[in-house]
Parts: sequence; C-alpha cells; structure tokens
Amino acid sequence: MLSPYGRKHADANDREKNTGRGKYVIVESASALYTQLEGACAEGMSTEERYDILRGVFRRAVEQAIADCQIAFVGFFSKVDYCVKKYQIPYTIADLIHLARKDIFPKSNSDQELSDDELERLFPHNIKATALLVYWVCGKEEIPESLKSHFPKADRKSTWGKFSENVLRVVVARWDDNFIWATEEENNTTLKICYGKDNKILTLDGKADWSYLKTVLWEGAQMNLVRIRMDERGEIVMPELIILEPDFLVNITTIASCFESYAESPFVNLINKIKPNVNNRAIFLGNLSGQFLDDTVHGRDIPFENSLKEFVNKNALSMISCQELIDNFVQFKQDALVQKRNIEKLIGSDLPNSIGQYSKEDVVLEPSFFSEVLGIQGRLDFLCQKGRDVTIIEQKSGKGEFVPFKSPDSNPDIPVIKEPHKVQLMLYRALFNYEFGKYAEELKHIMLLYSKYSAGLVLLANDQRLLLRAIRMRNLIAWSEIFYAKEGLDILTTLTPDKLNLKQISGRLWENYLKPQLSALLAPIYSATPLERSYYLRFLRFLENEQLLSKVGNKQKENSGFASIWNDTLDDKKTAGNIYDGLTVSEFRYDDEGSAAISGVVLKFDEPQSADTTNFRIGDIVILYPYNYDKKTRIPNACAQMVHRATIVDIRENDIELKLRNSQTDKRTIENKPEGTLWAIEHDMLESMTGSLYSAMHSFLSAPKSRRDLILSQREPICDTSIHRKGEYGAFNTLVEHAKQAKDIFLIIGPPGTGKTSYGLVNLLKEELLEEGTNVLLLSYTNRAVDEICSKLVEIRQENPDFDFIRLGSELSCSKEYLDYMLSVKSKKLNSANAVMKMIQATRVFCGTTASLNANISLLGIKHFSLAIVDESSQILEPHLIGLFSAQKDNRCRIEKFVLIGDHKQLPAVVQQTVEESAVSEPELIGINLRDCRLSLFERLLVQFKTDKGYDERYVYMLTKQGRMHRDIAEFPNQAFYGNKLDIVPLEHQTLPTVRKDSANSIITMLTTHRIAFVAARPTVLSPSAKTNKTEAQMIAATVRAIYELTSEGFDKDKTVGVIVPYRNQISTVRNEIDRYGIPCLHDITIDTVERYQGSQRDFIIYGFTIQQPYQLNFLTNDVFEEDGMIIDRKLNVALTRARLNLILIGNPVLLNMNITFSNLLDYVRAKGGYIDVPTEEYCKGVF
Repeated sequence: MLSPYGRKHADANDREKNTGRGKYVIVESASALYTQLEGACAEGMSTEERYDILRGVFRRAVEQAIADCQIAFVGFFSKVDYCVKKYQIPYTIADLIHLARKDIFPKSNSDQELSDDELERLFPHNIKATALLVYWVCGKEEIPESLKSHFPKADRKSTWGKFSENVLRVVVARWDDNFIWATEEENNTTLKICYGKDNKILTLDGKADWSYLKTVLWEGAQMNLVRIRMDERGEIVMPELIILEPDFLVNITTIASCFESYAESPFVNLINKIKPNVNNRAIFLGNLSGQFLDDTVHGRDIPFENSLKEFVNKNALSMISCQELIDNFVQFKQDALVQKRNIEKLIGSDLPNSIGQYSKEDVVLEPSFFSEVLGIQGRLDFLCQKGRDVTIIEQKSGKGEFVPFKSPDSNPDIPVIKEPHKVQLMLYRALFNYEFGKYAEELKHIMLLYSKYSAGLVLLANDQRLLLRAIRMRNLIAWSEIFYAKEGLDILTTLTPDKLNLKQISGRLWENYLKPQLSALLAPIYSATPLERSYYLRFLRFLENEQLLSKVGNKQKENSGFASIWNDTLDDKKTAGNIYDGLTVSEFRYDDEGSAAISGVVLKFDEPQSADTTNFRIGDIVILYPYNYDKKTRIPNACAQMVHRATIVDIRENDIELKLRNSQTDKRTIENKPEGTLWAIEHDMLESMTGSLYSAMHSFLSAPKSRRDLILSQREPICDTSIHRKGEYGAFNTLVEHAKQAKDIFLIIGPPGTGKTSYGLVNLLKEELLEEGTNVLLLSYTNRAVDEICSKLVEIRQENPDFDFIRLGSELSCSKEYLDYMLSVKSKKLNSANAVMKMIQATRVFCGTTASLNANISLLGIKHFSLAIVDESSQILEPHLIGLFSAQKDNRCRIEKFVLIGDHKQLPAVVQQTVEESAVSEPELIGINLRDCRLSLFERLLVQFKTDKGYDERYVYMLTKQGRMHRDIAEFPNQAFYGNKLDIVPLEHQTLPTVRKDSANSIITMLTTHRIAFVAARPTVLSPSAKTNKTEAQMIAATVRAIYELTSEGFDKDKTVGVIVPYRNQISTVRNEIDRYGIPCLHDITIDTVERYQGSQRDFIIYGFTIQQPYQLNFLTNDVFEEDGMIIDRKLNVALTRARLNLILIGNPVLLNMNITFSNLLDYVRAKGGYIDVPTEEYCKGVF
C-alpha cells in the first residue's frame, strides 16, 4: 500500500530558501548550532539553563531536517526516527541520539523525570548526542574540537527498559502477511510483531481477521500495541489489540455510524460528512428526550408543558424552520410525553432494580473522554460509579432493530438492539477496560436506554468479536482520513449507490429510501462541470488536512494539535500557556435558585495569574479534569479519567469561572474527591465546527448556476449604474453609490484606521434599510468585531427607537451590554414558537460571526436577505463563506448580495497547513486565481478585479483616509505596504506637533520629540530560552514607566499604552519587570502578541522584537507576500499600525538588518532622528 503521505526532501546544504510570495526562510548552519551548544557548556549555568539550550538546538536541528517533508508527524519520537532513517545515521550513533532524546524530552504525563544531579551527570553524553545529530542532518560539518572537549570519555550503553503492561508505541518499518517490524519508542529497538493467525489472542483463535492491516500500513506509520505478550522464546510480540495512528482520535459515534444496513465501511463516514445538516422531527425528539433524562436524574419535577416550553425556547430558530415538525407538532408532543413517562419509569424504578440504589452524587451526565490508548474519543449519556463498579447508559429515542418476522412470544415493549448501538457500548466498555484499567466484573452494567419503549432498559453482554470489528473500523477510518488529507477525495467521483451497497441488500428499504437518498446526494458531483468538481474536491482535501493537523499537530508551531494534550510534557504546556494546573474548587453556580444541580464552577489559582500570559480567553471551550488523587495521577493527564467540557465565563487574577456544557446533578460529583485532589484546564476541540464545512462545500454544487459561476469567476458580477443612493454620507457617498450599484458582490479594502466598520459598514446598512422589504446580515470573523458592530447598531437605535436587531451566537461570547439583543435572550421572553417566528420576520437586521450563522443556517430557510456585509473578510477562509453564498430555496439565493470588507495586508486566517501543503496545482483552479487554499475569497476576488490601473471601481473600493495614526507613524506602513495611497483624515491628534518636554528622564524627552523611535537592545549573554529576552523586557518596562509619568493625569490602562511581543513566554518576563516599579495600574496594561492585538489600538505602542538568533526571523516574518513590487509583511504592518500617538520599537539591530523590510524600517527611523543606541543600563535609568 502506498503511503498516504507524499514526501519531498530538502537539500541539507540549503541555508536560505525562497518559499514564494516574497518570503525567505533562514536555515541555521551547523556551525551556528555548534556555537549555541558551546554556550550551554559555559561556567556558572544552571542545569535547567543548559538543558533549555540543548532542547532548543536538538528540536531545531530535527525541525530543519524535516522541513520539506510532507508527513504529518505525531510526537517527537517519530520525527527523530524519520531523521535517523532519512539521513542513514549509523545505529550506534542513532542509539546515542535516542538516549539523549529521552533525557532532553522526558515522556509526557510522567512523574519519573530525572533529577538535576542525574541530568548534570548525563550532560556530556547528551551534548555529544545533540552535536552528532547536528552533524548528520546539517551537512556533516565537522564538530569543533572546543565542543568535543566537553564530550564524555566513553559512551553509555543503552539498557532495555520494561515494556509497558498496557500499551507500547511503535513506528512501522516493514511488514509481510503475518508480521510487522517496527521501532519501539522506549528503547529504539526493532520489534517483530505478529498480527496473523499465530497470535491467537489478537485473532480470537482465528475468528477475527487482521489481514486488512497489510493494505493500510505505510513506512513511518505509528501504532499502539495494547496489552502485549511475548511468544515462548521471547522474540515475537503478541499484542491483544493494534491501533493504527492512535493520536488521530476517532469519535465513537462516527465508528458506530459506519455499521449501516447497506455497508460496514469507512465510505459510510465519507458519505455522512457531505450530507446536509438537516433539522427533522427525530432529531428534536432525541434532544428533548435527552432533556427529560437530565431532569429525571437531577430530580427536577417539571410538568411536561413547562419542560416542552423550555426546550422550544432553547431551540426556537431551528424548530420553526422544520416544516415536518410544524405539520405534525401534535404528534410530536404525544411522542415526547411517552418518552418522558418511560424515562421516569426506567430511570426511577427499573434502573435501581437492576444495579441497586444509587446516589445522585455518583452520577455524571454527559462526561467526555479521550483515549490515547485506543485512539477514540466520545461522550457518555450517563455514568454512575459506585465504588469500583461502573454503570454506563446510552440513551436512544428511536426504534430498535426492525424484526420482519417476530415470534409469537416477542414483547413489543422490549426493543431489539441495533448493531451500531451495540458498537458504541462495546467501545465504551473497552475504554474503561483498556484505558482506565477496569476489570470485567466491574463492568457488568453496560446498558442501552430505548426511551420509546416502556421496557427499554436493556443490558448488553460483552462481545469481543464485535469489539474487534469496531477497532477494525476505527483503524480504517483513521487510515482513510489521513489518505484523503494527503491524496484527496477523488473517490467521491466514482462512488455510486450500488458500489456503496456492500451488503447487497434489496427490498423496499433500499429501493424506496436508501438508494434514492444516496443518489440525490451524489448526483451533484456527477453533474458538476470539471471546474466545479475540481474546486469542490480541492477544498474538501484542504478541510481534511486541516482536520488532520488540528488533531495531530502541524510543523509550523510547537505544541500544536489536540494530541499535544497527551504528547506534551507539563513544562511544555506551561511554557506554551496551554494549561492551568494546581486549581482548587472554590464556588459553584447552580441551574436555578434552590436547585442542587450545578451549571458552573469557580476554580482558584494556586498563585495570581495574568490572563494574557496564557492562551486562554473568555468564551474558549475547554476541558476540566481532576488529578493528584492517586499515585497514577500525580501529573495532569486528561486521558486518565472522564473529563467535563466547559466554556470560560471569566478569568480573574485569583480564579477562573467555567460554565459546564452539561449541568451535573449535585456539586458532590465534583466536590467528593480524595484529599489532595487538584484540577487542570486545557483547550478542547469541537469537530462539529469543522464538520459543517463539508456539507457547506457540498451545497455549493447545488447552488443556482449564476451563483456558482460568480464564485468561480465564470461571469462578471452585475453592476447597474442607473441606480443611485438615496441617503447622504459625506465623504462616503462614492463608496455607498458604487456598492449599491453592484448587484451581487462588492469588495471594500479597509486599511488600518480607515473606519471600515464605524463608517463603511454603518453607511451601507443605513442605505439598504431605506429600501422597502430589505433585510441585512452583518457578519464578522471574531466576536470582538461583532461587539463593535453591535455598538454601532445601538447608536442607530438611540437615534431611531423603532430600529432593532438580533444577534446570533452564544451568550458567553457576547459582551454584557449587548446580551439583550441575543436571539436566545429575546426568545426566552416570548410565549411560543409562533411569537419567535413573528419576531424574526419583523426584524430586518441580524448580526453575528460567520461561524454562528453557519451553526444557525436554518435562519436562511425562513428569511431572505437582500444584503450580507461581511467584515474581517480577509481573515475568513473560503469554505466558511461558501455555505452562505450557496444557500438557496426554490433555486433562489437566500442572500442576494455580499459586500466583503477586509484588508489582505493585515493578518490572515489562522491555518494549520504550510504554504506547500495548501498550494493549488490544478491549472483550471489557478486560472480562476485560486493558488493557495489558505487565502480568503476576498483576496482571490481582489486579484480577479485588478486591472493595469488598479482595481475595477465597479467592484472594489479602497478606503484611503485613516484616522488612527499620527502622520509620522503612518508614513512608513503607507510607503512600504500601501504604495502611498493612504492619507490622514486629518483629525486633531494626527497633526499634533512634538513639544519637547525636558525631563530628568531621557525616555520622556525621547517620547516628546519623536513620534516613532527605535531603541537598540544590545546583545547580552544568550538567554536560556530564545523566546524570552530580559534585556528587552527591562527596556520595555522602563519605557512603560516613563509613559505613565508623562500621562499620569489621564492614564487609562485600556487606552494609553500597550506592549506587543512575538512570544507568549516574553509576556510574563515583561510584566515581571513592569511590576518591579510597584505601580499597581501598570500591572493591568495589555501585553500580547500581534495576533491578539489585531483590531485594537493604544495611544502608545511598544513593540519588542525579542529575537536573539537569526532563525527567529522566520517566525517574525511568517506572513509575507509580494504585491506590485512591495514586500508586504502582514505581521509587521499590524504591529506598526496599532499606535495613535507614539510608536517605540525595541530590538537587536544586527539581527533585524538581516531582513530587508526590517532594515528599511530601521533606516526610516534613523532618517527621522529616532534611532537610539545607548547601553541598556543608561536607557533604563533614563540617562542618555
């Protein structure tokens, strides 16, 4: 079987590489890395400092060596193993390198790390191994004698560690029909693994077939060998289970769904992905019965009508857009009442009769899990743990298996279990067995609750053969998803209903229902034009690769991918700001007054925290789990037990508040933990957010032809110059008129500070509302931008009390002052679904993020919009908009016209793939200017509308008057990035002259004589971490202190000064230096990365470059492209244009001058007289 990865190897002698679009990457030479290793040997360095340098050099050598390889590596071992094989490193040296890897990068979630004394003793061995790694992968440049002098006199010998009793991770080397040879991670030893009939445990004495593995393996694939045994001679490994690519977690529901009536195949998963997201009666009945189960377990005695009303209020929009439900609502209520009664009986009396009496505090509702052992994830409906005994219940509101010929004594009140439901339960059982170490006698109560039936609580027996079929499906899904990500989904063009019917079923179910459904789903692929099909398939492949990398991690960023939760060490997570640990529970939030059910929890930090020193923000989805409750959980490990999913409500200095995704019956479910239990929070990943994009892309194929032709540049957009504006908008009259004349698409380029939201968006909205019968959607990429839109809509409402609007999305992501406009809040005040429908029909303006609209796409089924204005369009990937462009009813587009507002010269969308991975090679797509899937639709259309004289004014308007920056600050970005097309408004602050203020503090003098300044940070002794720079931090702190002194009367922590640095590690370093001045309000100023600062502004901005090594320029300049002869550095552009009155740049000029754009910037500042080069100590004292 071919590898699902295409491979491309770099020339090891390449030192600088042009990646296209104007960007050059600096590759560190062996000599530069040797120099850094010698620095680690300096006198007086601590063990931690030595190993920080070792870790950095080792990691960078490996990352450079694999830079041009297209494999999505998971875990550091697989990268090192690839380097050993690719560069043919001799075994004895490879052994030393792997021994060093284990010391330098200790295994995650382990409390067996070496002591400082042991690490110091092993340092000579580890520095030699690191130098040898550099030698082999960086061009075989001789190791300096001065570095060799620190090597040990004799090499250490590798020792065999014990195989893990539970799981062993290996990398595949080769295989035949019966055996797999693979390198194991712990000891770098080649193992011979039996997966044929001789492994009687794996094959259940020949009843289970694992031969499919030989068709899906590839060299470099990773496997988990679960519960291994050795043959009698101790030579052959006999695992109980084999899990392919275990870091690619597959949802249990996905696995079960592939056990279809017509096929047991991973192709079923592919078909399910592209199916439209539909609302139907069965889905609502299932969700409502889930609410009944929660109420019953919580002990909430709510009358049926009240419970139904609560459900309707929560789901009003999707329910009123479901015609099937509206037509049969009386029957829906009757069915729901049956479900409620059955659940109350089955949970209230039948369950205690089966398992004995249980306490609410033993029950957890909808806990989630992630299994690194089995490569699965999922969520249980009901989990009860009494002592060591476990009860698992999965609820189903629909029918059991159809039985055509029932026996006379069959009971219609007892369902026959469907096979997909059995699969789910067998995988849940395996989770507790293999991941959590539960024995069979502790897993006696694995149950299905069919709430349609009065006797629907059914106990399942263990079925090992079915489990192995489920594991087979899990492995095939993982393989197919990786294959699709790397090779594409052309298989879709060959699938037919008959080919999918692998079980060759027939009869009415197939002929009248399943086959027509599959035909209707696949028909648009067959009937698409070659261009449409190519466009569709390329973006599906892009989405597949994004999903893959979001799970296993990407090559551009350390600590990326969901698998970092179990692959990264605690130190790695802390350094990256990806974990809160050491938390203790301090308060609970309750569902209702007087209720015992908890909806939220407040956790106290072990020491005060600053929110901007981590990657967590209000509104983030997270997982919460306990640790330190026994010997096995000393280190936070999300895979060691079930976890709670939650959303961050607030982050304060001393605590963090979460809203639980699923309320719990009693606070004791969290509170009753062993003494010493601590809690941890890590980021969650919602696959459903990506999943909706597949069906959105599929909807493109069924969009009206004129809309498909517009998206694919097969027709010119329509423009009617006979139409004229009705309103008066001053300097924005031309913009409004041109946008109004465009009938289906119009683009607005909004450089920094040009008022694209405050004036551009608002004026277009006002003009559209002057026309009768129009409705407008206002969309953006971020909730912060939607908050800004809401602020402008509230201003309109203050001018016109009759004006109103509705905001879509989550209440937790909305600023408090706009909560009353949320659809969910407004719906709660109404008495019925009809009242909600009337409100929606009467409201003309809706706003929200594009993600929230995609999640509420049913709105477009009940309401037609004449205009959608999409702000931040240059940050939105094309698939995120295609579903909105393609929405139609009766072959009429539900959104008539789009106005896209953005600036392609500021930061783009956050994407996992590299430019090489997302590059488009299909000539027909390049012909419509689709060259890189990472670019926005906004940017692609800009290229289409470009002429020799600029942009076609019929379709594009550029805002050129900026009202943010002082003219001296704006001059450089205007010249370097905007071709001198920008001008100031002018507002008063933009033309203020400098007024020298003589002060004992020379920094104040600098601030009052120069609007833009560069302060040279002289190189000091190399910092142990390349991502922190104490010298610059001290200079930044001194500058902040001077700004405070200069502006003390009107100082505002949210407006006066902000600090931008490239690395999160540097944030805390800067804040610690600021705190040394003892001025409380300065502690709360925003210090953040460029990415977080986009959309913000401050009077004074300090940008600390931080970098200490040439290779770090790669990170600083990783968003660069060329346009009209200009090299556009998006990251630098955003950093420079956040300042209103003063911009202070601090960095190492020697390094910065290696980059042409930075060099030009320094030359510009020098010409303006703002270049400061004085000793650090003198600068910080303000005496220069």
